[in-house]
Amino acid sequence: MMVAETCPHDGVPTHMPPRAAPKRQGPSWSERGSAAVDLGDLGAARACFAEAVRAERGEPMHRYHLALVQEALGEPGAAGASLTEALRLDPAMADAARRLSLLAGRSDLAGEAPFDPAGLKAALAHDTVDRELIAEVAVRQLAGAGPLADALAAGASEGWPAAARSLCLGKTAPLLRDELFLEVLRTGVFRSPEIERLLAALRRVLLLELAEQRLEERALFDFALALAQQCQINEHVWAVSPEEALRCSRIGPRAKALVAGDPAEGRKLLLGALYRPFCELVGEEIGPQLAQAIRPRTLRDAVVRHLAEAADERERRQRLPRLGAAAEPASRAVAQQYEANPYPRWTSVGLLSPARLRRGLGHYFTAAELAVLDRPFEVLIAGCGTGQQAVQSAVAYGPQARVLAIDISAASLAYAARMAERFGADNVTFALADLQALYEAGPEHAGRFQVIECTGVLHHLAEPLQGWRALLPCLAEGGLMLIGLYSAIARRSLQTLRDDPAYPGPGCSDEALRAFRQVLLDRPREVPGGDLRTSRDFYTASNFRDLALHVREHPLTLPEIAQFLAEHGLAFRGFQLEGGVFARFRETYPGETWPGSLERWAEFEAANPRTFSGMYNLWCARA
Repeated sequence: MMVAETCPHDGVPTHMPPRAAPKRQGPSWSERGSAAVDLGDLGAARACFAEAVRAERGEPMHRYHLALVQEALGEPGAAGASLTEALRLDPAMADAARRLSLLAGRSDLAGEAPFDPAGLKAALAHDTVDRELIAEVAVRQLAGAGPLADALAAGASEGWPAAARSLCLGKTAPLLRDELFLEVLRTGVFRSPEIERLLAALRRVLLLELAEQRLEERALFDFALALAQQCQINEHVWAVSPEEALRCSRIGPRAKALVAGDPAEGRKLLLGALYRPFCELVGEEIGPQLAQAIRPRTLRDAVVRHLAEAADERERRQRLPRLGAAAEPASRAVAQQYEANPYPRWTSVGLLSPARLRRGLGHYFTAAELAVLDRPFEVLIAGCGTGQQAVQSAVAYGPQARVLAIDISAASLAYAARMAERFGADNVTFALADLQALYEAGPEHAGRFQVIECTGVLHHLAEPLQGWRALLPCLAEGGLMLIGLYSAIARRSLQTLRDDPAYPGPGCSDEALRAFRQVLLDRPREVPGGDLRTSRDFYTASNFRDLALHVREHPLTLPEIAQFLAEHGLAFRGFQLEGGVFARFRETYPGETWPGSLERWAEFEAANPRTFSGMYNLWCARA
């Protein structure tokens, strides 16, 4: 469930009461700021909240209120700085972390005034926001100045191996002790080719050149552990040289000594975790309980968490209900891909309140159409994968909604069920089912769902439009649909890439995936495939496989979608778009009103192939 440009953002509250303060004569600066907001005088409000900050420097709410006004005045950099200062003062301030994530998603914060590093670190601890966006802000700031900028400059001029050696073979460099840098390693994904080259070189040096006793140094061990956690997050997507592969094959920890608490075996495990998953390294005989004995303690905590999550998902797989027949033969290859590579492996989600979702949907539908949300209603997430969309939707639609999320991959569903429990989405049920056969699974599915969401799924079917058609009998009268389909125009270069001599083919091994990805990473952007590194999906293994190595892909054109809508009595209600796209569309076609005609959108996309970022996400309803 995403509500992008076409959802009005939260804006500034009409009243922002300060925290309780001692009574004084006359209104406080914060109260004056709230009054100015009520009057619509945002300039005065900014001045008042700035005075409140100066008067009470330890009060985080003043900085939060100032950030809201700064954002409304079109000052995203200043707003971000105020939010990070608020989070430094109160790391638990979830609203500030949410606003920072939303701001990062709407604005290019590169080159803005420095944000408070302690505040950015605090924001990364919140998992009910899209912290990948916050991580990207943190990485840009780190790369712009300071130790990381110096290391990147050294790598570019002296070579990445030399830059890596200077950071860790002598005294552990300040960069490897930087708390914000370490926190991003533990929680985010580095989406920068240059930083990846530096980190991959550091990994190689740690494995092949570092004296074993150096990992007894606390600071260097903590960095190596953070780097191993980064490799677990990106699913070991970085290329591996033959020398590294050979060394990795020789350093497997001895299970008996590992669970006896031998720190030397723990250090071997840590080095192995730079290249392989924790679960694979310790073997099936070591579960979360035995792993409690691993030392050092920080490594133990990371290993136990990974093993516990894997055990939990195995158990959940056994309990999944099945609706209807197994996936039809043409879909089995797709199911096998996601069994081996659940996608995406997410750890945070930007949660929406029902009120905010309702405001966003109001841009697509009338109040009468949205009245269905005022009483108990049913939602279908068709092809939910690992459940990020399902969890977000379940929370956003609220307790009145009963959500059924289906997929053909048990591994993905087990991940989804674990994450739903973690985020308290208790109104969603996960089940194994082929969306093409759900209607045939039982009469209870006929006209059952007031809302159906199916994004990023249909284009992986043998016949995408047939899959869409199979969902229509499940849609209730007056029901709403969110559909996501690959754009044939936006993915032309990916289709061409399949003819590339280096292309390893769908279903290739992880080793072949890493090698092919490295080829693309080293290509100039203007060479086919070189531009893929600008995609957020380029930087983890399962995401890259989904992006460039999928076993089946059938993108569509807007004329094909328009014809399907017309033939099936569905009214187009608008695309979910990134900021400013519809405004540019209106500049091109001044006579077009929201949501614009699909004929004009097709012309606009032909002239602007990156309009939809690879996929059309559109709302529709029965006409």
